[in-house]
Amino acid sequence: MGLCDRCARLLDDFKSLVKAKAAIFVQKLKDVVNRISECCCSKKALASQEKLHELLRRHDVKSRPSHLTTAQSRVPAAFLETCCTLLQSEDMEVQRTVSLSMLNLLTDSKIKEEHVIEMGVLEPLVDLLQSGDRTVQCNSSACIALLASSDSNREAIVSSDAVLPLLVLARAFDPKVQQNAVRALHNLTKSEKAMCVLCEEGVIPVLALLLQSADSDVQFYSCSALSNIAAAPKHHSKLLQIGDRFLLKSLVSLMGSSVLKNSTQACGCLRSLIGNGEAQRQLVGLDWVYPLLTLLKAPELSSSEAAVMLLSELSAHPLNKESLVNQGVVPILGELLLMYLPNSTLVTHCAITLTHLWDIVASQETVLETECLTGLLLALGFDWNENDNVLSILACLHSLASFDSLRSRLIEKMTASHVGRLVSISSESENSDLSFAAGSVISKLDMNDKLLKPHHRAIVGYLMRFLRNQEVRFQQLAIASVYNLKKGGGLDGMTCGLELERELNRVQQQTEHTRQLLQMLQQDTCT
Repeated sequence: MGLCDRCARLLDDFKSLVKAKAAIFVQKLKDVVNRISECCCSKKALASQEKLHELLRRHDVKSRPSHLTTAQSRVPAAFLETCCTLLQSEDMEVQRTVSLSMLNLLTDSKIKEEHVIEMGVLEPLVDLLQSGDRTVQCNSSACIALLASSDSNREAIVSSDAVLPLLVLARAFDPKVQQNAVRALHNLTKSEKAMCVLCEEGVIPVLALLLQSADSDVQFYSCSALSNIAAAPKHHSKLLQIGDRFLLKSLVSLMGSSVLKNSTQACGCLRSLIGNGEAQRQLVGLDWVYPLLTLLKAPELSSSEAAVMLLSELSAHPLNKESLVNQGVVPILGELLLMYLPNSTLVTHCAITLTHLWDIVASQETVLETECLTGLLLALGFDWNENDNVLSILACLHSLASFDSLRSRLIEKMTASHVGRLVSISSESENSDLSFAAGSVISKLDMNDKLLKPHHRAIVGYLMRFLRNQEVRFQQLAIASVYNLKKGGGLDGMTCGLELERELNRVQQQTEHTRQLLQMLQQDTCT
């Protein structure tokens, strides 16, 4: 430690005073610190005697100290050793004082969490979790919650027999004790190893029950912890085996909470679970549509994002589609597209959801909302950084254009600039998937020459490239595109029509030659 023998003896004497009354204890601590500070060795052991003295002066109260916080940037090892001893005192007043001191040191980042573990302070803190005093329980559980915020400490905490006492305190009647215990459990679930220990010790049913707590902070921490656990599919069976669909019912209920951070967190937890077939089965019959659509319209963008990400997963399942459309999800998605463009997450998942729902919209023969078409076409015209965003929009437009009743509405809203954007993407040579997706949209649209005239040469150019492509899918797409363009009168004025006809004849001859070769092979096989 760097202290001389004289000062070391003084610290030992100080430790022996643990059972003294609080007022005497503080006075003795002052005396010890003052006497140590007079020795030259203290300059090496203590970074600043004046700051430690200020610590004691600030909390010099008549009855008992309420804090032992420090303004030091680094607490000496001798101080932590002393605190470790004091935490094991049988005097309740000392336990309260020193546990609060540790809490303040950690809260103010005046001590490193790893240093606390290294100096052996964790063990007495864990013991204090089982104290009969609520103040001591509150302070010690808060300390462990802060220690668990450091990834390197979590394994040490779960190895110190802290889990069961924390689970007990998570169901405590004192709201502050309960909050601190659940916050500690939440921080521990951020580590895979610690999470596995927690699940083995039975944390899941405790957290599920706390989703129905009257305390919004307890709800948030328990739901966040469950979200961390749900992110690992290997824990899904334990999450879903609680009887009577209890977890999913609680999450759906919490998704309707007026506390936005809680409803958003519940939405995220459900999304982590929804890839599991059992979770999908358990959701059937639960009233999740209304709270989810309400969350879509939340004032916070993060909440709308969480909701639309969950929605894009749920809308893929046939049993959910009709209910979503009937309860008005399509116009809400249109409003979101117009409101948050160009937010890539929201636009992409809106497009995915609409792609899943077009068959229901078309079958109901209702008028397609203008906001949806306008939003999709605006998204098409935006210069996205990620190809996945463009692909999701193109897939949505292609699916929409596959239905006669919807395609006519789309063409009504399109302009020459939209056609130009599709042609430009279809001419993309570096990404064949993008090129094919854009060409697929064009192939569905029987557009007139008014829309196509500004892009005649570019259209013929991409059609020629498709026909010359070695992949059959591109050749077939080009042929389908020519058919639809002719049908809508869009090829009538093209100056390069003859060149295109020659290329179509070449593909036809090539196809005929292939057919003849296959026929010869078949005959030879038969003989």
